[in-house]
Amino acid sequence: MLRLVICLILFVCQMNCYAITPSAELTQLLSTIQSLQADFTQTISDNKGKQTEQSVGKMALARPGKFRWSVTKPVAQLIVANNTRLWIYDPELEQVTIRYLNKEIENTPVLLLSNPSVALEKNFSVQTIDKAASMQWFVLLPKSRDSMLAFIKMGFSKGKISEMDLQDHLGHNTVIEFYNVSMNQPVSASLFNFKPPAHTDVIDETKNR
Repeated sequence: MLRLVICLILFVCQMNCYAITPSAELTQLLSTIQSLQADFTQTISDNKGKQTEQSVGKMALARPGKFRWSVTKPVAQLIVANNTRLWIYDPELEQVTIRYLNKEIENTPVLLLSNPSVALEKNFSVQTIDKAASMQWFVLLPKSRDSMLAFIKMGFSKGKISEMDLQDHLGHNTVIEFYNVSMNQPVSASLFNFKPPAHTDVIDETKNR
């Protein structure tokens, strides 16, 4: 009987040693995304839960490092990333800002979907949470004390990204819902090229750095 108990303990310990961590599980899920296209709704609420803004649009990504986020309503805005640089275009202001992509992951968390070089364990503490039986949820807690965000939640349905919830340290919440999701299908390379229209004011923050 004692031998049986010892064998069971050793078996359980061995299983725990090889158990996949939440960080590794999320990394594995993200690594299956080679390309993705979807419509989205983005809802922003204040720290009292009151909705302050809602926008809709379309997004696309292709790994590695190619990303497009196009807000169509109520005010148009376009974000395009292509490997190392990111363009933020405001048609109403006729202005585009160019930044280094790796510095914008924290400010634009959806870029986590397109950038496999981001080490989740290095930048975040990752946990699994039970929020809905039909979805698989992860919560990412930034390790940097300078992070603008308190947490990021990522929800997956049948292996596809379905929702992201973001909250800053003041309690403001942003919920991004993805629908009409198409994963690992051909995506036009032209979506990830951006040329500023004529008469656009260009602010290039990558120069002289």
